Amino acid sequence: MPSDPRTIDDDLSIRIILQRLCLAGMKVSMAARDRRSAFHLLAQEAERILVSMPAQALADWAMADGDKVSMSFEDRGFTYESVVAFKGPAEWEGIACGGFSVPRLLLRADDFRLTHFAPETAPKVTFTNGRNTVLDGQIKGMGRDGFEMVMQDPGRRIQEVLSMGEESFLDLALEDDLRITTHAKVAYFGANFVGMRFTERVDGAVLDTYRSWLDGQERLQAKRDRERYLMGSRPAAQRESAVPQLRVWVERDPAILIVTEREEFAKRMAEALGRKYGVLSLDYIKGGLKPFLSREGADWGRARLIVIHNQMRLVSPLELSRQVVEQEKCPLPVLLAGNEEDLELKRNRALAAGAVDYMPVEPFRILSVLRKLDETFKLFEG
Repeated sequence: MPSDPRTIDDDLSIRIILQRLCLAGMKVSMAARDRRSAFHLLAQEAERILVSMPAQALADWAMADGDKVSMSFEDRGFTYESVVAFKGPAEWEGIACGGFSVPRLLLRADDFRLTHFAPETAPKVTFTNGRNTVLDGQIKGMGRDGFEMVMQDPGRRIQEVLSMGEESFLDLALEDDLRITTHAKVAYFGANFVGMRFTERVDGAVLDTYRSWLDGQERLQAKRDRERYLMGSRPAAQRESAVPQLRVWVERDPAILIVTEREEFAKRMAEALGRKYGVLSLDYIKGGLKPFLSREGADWGRARLIVIHNQMRLVSPLELSRQVVEQEKCPLPVLLAGNEEDLELKRNRALAAGAVDYMPVEPFRILSVLRKLDETFKLFEG
């Protein structure tokens, strides 16, 4: 674990984060003098990052080479800030860009929070409030002295059941075979989450178990992040040697194909949808999508609908959607899926890329996801 988890100053870790933003089609906020706006981060090169900036925006900002620009963005639920230098206008795949230096340092803007680690699979937690009501939640972020959690039912707000300073008794299911019980009190509230700080009533052995588990999870996630980054940086011949395999989670018709690099997301979809739909998943790397499915005989295999998740290694979800719809002439409905931030913008971009719609899955609301899938199937059946 780094000495100060709120500061990232090594080049590899910074580039891993930038690659994740590029592939997810995320925006960064830029500010210089009296100008402030958000632009898509498109690519990173050896000496610069490329930010989508139309010619008119470049003219309005009137930046000279070397001008300092403040940059901020969100990654895995945390907000980071940095300062970069303008390196002149550029172009990326026909898109007008501004070139900026690669950040040398990322600072957490939300340094009041107890957490520095966002688990890819959210542990479940059972907790009580001052009225001795037993409630279910999920861990949003974790730190050595506490954690953040949300209600398991996304329709309920955590502020409705806990108040500032209130103490809670909690049972944390860190893994299938590892659970801890602990005491924590409300330290702060976020938009729809609560920060819980461990109290002096926590047994030292329990706290040591929790911290050891957390350290191990950080190392595992860092290892996976490096592997994903290096996979995206390898020559094409090396990448093509790692052929992904189609995974069957639920055998049922009609079947939904989940294209994602996050196994836990595919597993969650299978658990949520498996009583009604078949669920397949593919950790896509590159090339045509159709050949991966047609190995089963039919042109597009068993899939009747394709969901492209925003977590992709080597291609953006929009690029893959265009490839599947325009180049491969896929007759199946395609949905893009990701977080609900800038929902209308993402829906418009999804439609422009040939998808049927954009489906928010972060936060995961099972009824909304089922409704969108039902509507899409009915639309294409009709």
